[in-house]
Amino acid sequence: MTVLAPTRFGSAVAVQLRVLVSLMLREMRMHAKHSRLSYLLELLEPMLQLTMMMTIFTAIGRQADFGTSLLLFLGTGMIPYFTFVHISSKAMSTMRSAGMTKNVPLVKPLDLMLARSFLEALQLAIVAVVLFTGIHFIMGVAEAQPIRPLNVIFAFALITTAAIGVGIINGVIGSFFRLWAVVYGVFARSLLFLSAVFYVPDFMPTQIRQYLVWNPVLHGVEWFRTGFYLTYPTLCLDKTYLMAWALGSVFLGLIMERALRNRRMAAK
Repeated sequence: MTVLAPTRFGSAVAVQLRVLVSLMLREMRMHAKHSRLSYLLELLEPMLQLTMMMTIFTAIGRQADFGTSLLLFLGTGMIPYFTFVHISSKAMSTMRSAGMTKNVPLVKPLDLMLARSFLEALQLAIVAVVLFTGIHFIMGVAEAQPIRPLNVIFAFALITTAAIGVGIINGVIGSFFRLWAVVYGVFARSLLFLSAVFYVPDFMPTQIRQYLVWNPVLHGVEWFRTGFYLTYPTLCLDKTYLMAWALGSVFLGLIMERALRNRRMAAK
């Protein structure tokens, strides 16, 4: 019995991994088949918004709050922010459309949500690599090559984890309150101004900073930037807070999803 249990567990994990990979490939094929142009624009959206912000800030003479490149400073803020907003929104919309997998064997709404979230994270990771490689080689910004790549990876991974957890929670809430997607959409967009994308939190007045630090996305941006800037100020950065948010949101989200699933089964 002690030998079989790990074997069964490993087999179950292998099945789930195959399901997730199959769903990710299916999502990619569906996107490409529906409209390759829209799929390309979706991939390039962070770069397009970054270009728009650069145009506005350059026109008004705005300089980078830290480092020598405004493009790099904004890029290191936009990528973590985009990762959180896009993945949490994608996860929420998938959880709300839970009925689409009811006739597919082995596939649960949670599987589809994870597949779409992982695919979104992979796409954004590729966009980030292309963006910072371009800034480094084309724009000639030496700082665009991470000096602490593990900081970049850990920050991106935790932002992704937090986004998945928040997405599950919002998806469950949205199952009861249909307008919740609109409410969260407005809130998520407002995070652009609260997540240190345009500024360094340590340079803000104390009376403002004490409220900004409650935002977990801000800590993700701060941690992400420490991978590029050797002397980036980290007075506000709390890695433990971000970890707690990421793991706590996933744990709470899974409990709420399980409760929702049991309720639906009892109603049948």
